[in-house]
Amino acid sequence: MTRSMRLVAVGLTFAVVFVSVGVFVLSMSAETLDEVAEKFGVRESPVYRPPLPDYEAPGFEGNAAVSVVLGIIFTLLTLLVTFAVGKALKSPRT
Repeated sequence: MTRSMRLVAVGLTFAVVFVSVGVFVLSMSAETLDEVAEKFGVRESPVYRPPLPDYEAPGFEGNAAVSVVLGIIFTLLTLLVTFAVGKALKSPRT
């Protein structure tokens, strides 16, 4: 395994740990952004309908295990898109 691959593996491991811990820490948060916005009288006016509103899968609201799995999936998806864009923009070696 090359040094760069080990670095990616370590970074990915940290990302998965942070997603997993973050879901539980943020789910126990006493005050969400929506509650703070309501206190200030701010109303929602979405520009588009996201595929997963409020970062929860429809039918699984409040299920921490599903939130962890979704967080890991989207972390991996972000990594793959980033690598694909980087590979596409990489200049050819001469």
